[in-house]
Amino acid sequence: MGLWTYGGALLPRWRGAVIAMDGILLATLGVILAALGLMIAHRSPRFAVVLALASVCFVPIWIGARIGFNGNLFAPAAVLATTAVAVALLPVRGLRPSPIDAVLGLLLLFATVSFVTSDPGLALSFLVTPFSYFVGGYAFGRIAAAQIGVDTVYAAVAILFTVVAVLAIVEFVTGINPFTALRVDGSLYREWGDIQPRGGINRAEGAFGHPIALGCCLALAIPLALAARLHFVLRLGMVGLMLVATVLTFSRIGIICAFLGVALCALFLVRRLSGRQRIALVAGGVALALPMLPLVTTILGAAGDEASNSADYRADLFPLLTEANLVGFADSVNRSPVGNLSFGNFVSIDSQLVLTGLTSGLLALFAVVLVMVAAIILLLRGRAEPATIAVIAQLPALATVALITQYTVMLWLVVGVAATSQALARPAQASSRMPLAAPRLTPVPLFPSPLRPRSPGE
Repeated sequence: MGLWTYGGALLPRWRGAVIAMDGILLATLGVILAALGLMIAHRSPRFAVVLALASVCFVPIWIGARIGFNGNLFAPAAVLATTAVAVALLPVRGLRPSPIDAVLGLLLLFATVSFVTSDPGLALSFLVTPFSYFVGGYAFGRIAAAQIGVDTVYAAVAILFTVVAVLAIVEFVTGINPFTALRVDGSLYREWGDIQPRGGINRAEGAFGHPIALGCCLALAIPLALAARLHFVLRLGMVGLMLVATVLTFSRIGIICAFLGVALCALFLVRRLSGRQRIALVAGGVALALPMLPLVTTILGAAGDEASNSADYRADLFPLLTEANLVGFADSVNRSPVGNLSFGNFVSIDSQLVLTGLTSGLLALFAVVLVMVAAIILLLRGRAEPATIAVIAQLPALATVALITQYTVMLWLVVGVAATSQALARPAQASSRMPLAAPRLTPVPLFPSPLRPRSPGE
């Protein structure tokens, strides 16, 4: 409590010592970093992948560069880094196609069709995210996993998100978030630059701009960390730190996804974890959850109606799908003369599934749900790779949370890794199911044929 009080006293001074960044300086810095990134990617692909992942973990969403003909589009550093490294790692030999490629193409197609079926200005505002956040993260995950190896990506995610977890724990103990000091004059900083409280205390959010984004990204990293080719005790410690940091976000959906990921790995990650290791994982998860449960219930109880109202609000969103069209925006989506969006009686949609149906149409939503069902079937058949398990553990979040800040990039990054890892595993799984061919037996005559010419050695 002493550290908490001391950190809280220092927080106003720290927030006062912000770093104001000029837009031209940021753009120049972005160009320099992009050029360096391309050079590094060609000479050291692994190091370039680590740098791109670090941009997701440690660079806030409001830091980036303005692009486009008149600079009206803003690209965060995480989007720029992942996209640049993905391009620099091309070409990739032997990259097998994945059904997810077609699904992402359909989502882009449906988003583009909205230009014809809806207000073009409104459609453009929703088209930027699929073409930048979705494609950049997905292409990076697909290409990086194929170029440097899936195991290397798992190890990099494990190490970097362990650092993220440690910083989140330090943030909660001290009350200081250094990333909010990187102030940039823009709408993204005004939207995500403040610390979110719950129950009278500040929640950990790191560089992710919101506790939900931090919690869900840590939950995504947990199955990948468990699958990394590192010593099991080290992996167990990494996951323990990630679970603690997730709890300190006090994001219910982040906590649910994190422990669901642990449970799914204990049940289905049989090719990466032995039976004893999976038992140890379950025991460690239970031992960690029991002492932290009173803290979570106390904070949520102190939050009062704030937490329950938030859950009720999300539950009320699903009836909006009855107003969705097959393609394009729902009829209930409106934009006021000053640019404010509304979805019927709602001003925000805290469900990515509902948002997809309302902005891209029911066909796009059906494609996403179909992929989810296919992933669950792979899981139940024991053929799901670790990245696929990580995405499956996010299904509760996709139903109750919209993709925000770096969570958007991170989710599609892991989806890309899952697509590549499943494609690479398919030939091995097929060969393991093939029956062993009977050996061909060449008959040996008991007596040499008189018509066969004798060799010199006979």
